Order: sequence, then C-alpha cells, then structure tokens
Amino acid sequence: MGATENADRIREGYDAFNRADVAALTDLFADDIVWHFPGSSKLAGEHTGRDAALTALGGYGAASGGTLRANLIDLMASNDHVAGVANDTATSAGRTLDVRSTVVFAMQDGKVTEAWQYIDDIDALDAFLA
Repeated sequence: MGATENADRIREGYDAFNRADVAALTDLFADDIVWHFPGSSKLAGEHTGRDAALTALGGYGAASGGTLRANLIDLMASNDHVAGVANDTATSAGRTLDVRSTVVFAMQDGKVTEAWQYIDDIDALDAFLA
C-alpha cells in the first residue's frame, strides 16, 4: 500500500481506538505486531502479538474509566511508516491526563507490524496509570 492508503488505515485506527472498536483494531494489527509502550507503569514495555498489544491498549483505556481519547492532530505517512500525533486526554478517579502522544507505525500490506509510542510528559502518564 502507498502512503495515502497507510494514512487512511491509521486515521481509521485512531477512530476505532476512540470507539473501543476491537474488531477494527484486530483487522489493523498484524498477528505478530510489537507495541512499545512508554514509561514505567504496569503497561510499559514491549507487547508482542496482537492479543498482547490489544490488552495493553485496553489497559490504557480501562485506567481512564472509559474517558480516554486520542485526539488526532496530524499524520505523516510514507509507504512503510505512518506517524500519528495526538493529544491523549482522560479524567478518572480525580486524576487527569493531558499529554501529547506520538506513535510511529511500521506498515506492511495495510497492517501495523510494529508501533513505537512516545509521550511528551512521561511522568504525567506514569502518575495517571499508577
């Protein structure tokens, strides 16, 4: 797939994440995806395989009590990668999250094979997930 198709797939992925559409995310992720989640929380580290990646992302959403939104700001795409920049926000149990999240997605045949997530305020993310 080309850059435009890859960008469309990731844009749809952000929408699916915000709707908790696991079926759409399952379709987007390769079976052997590796998701690199930042920080030092229980979600931090490498999550290998579709189920592990979905569990980590589900844990991120669950920690927010269902309020987590990845508000897409911009996408940059090529034939092999897409970078998504979003504002992740959530409020739960008296805690708030408001961080800039950049995810670089490696793409192959319309599927995400690897994702590296970066957060501009890692301390805020870790505190929210504590």
